[in-house]
Amino acid sequence: MRKALWLFLLAMLVCFIFYNSYLPAEQSHGASQLLVSIINDVERMLGMTPSQGNIEYNLRKFAHLFEYFLLGVVLCNVYASFGVSRRTSTGYILFLGIFIGLLDESIQLFAPGRTALVTDIIIDFAGVSLAWLCYETWHWSKS
Repeated sequence: MRKALWLFLLAMLVCFIFYNSYLPAEQSHGASQLLVSIINDVERMLGMTPSQGNIEYNLRKFAHLFEYFLLGVVLCNVYASFGVSRRTSTGYILFLGIFIGLLDESIQLFAPGRTALVTDIIIDFAGVSLAWLCYETWHWSKS
């Protein structure tokens, strides 16, 4: 049951990532703008001055990092649920992290108005690597 749950979460997360990559630029920008306006509204409610500068750019980069951090957590748990040693699974997790990041950016080449960025692949890989590092640290501390 645990294996099926982690595999299901993995499939759903990868589909979510790829779906967002295939959104046309206008829709992707609209989703980002909605989040920016929500952040600005929350800042106003807290008595803060709404964020200035290129908050949308930073939000998009953080979204990449967060999505791929979640992917890393799910991948670590998939391999753990199948009983694959942490040493063996490390290479697979990091390889899949960069491979899915490459596919993610490649999909954007086919979405109207979107481009692929090497920096996003690096951020994606950093997210998976950070998740793996946290997972390993957590397991090491339990030992």
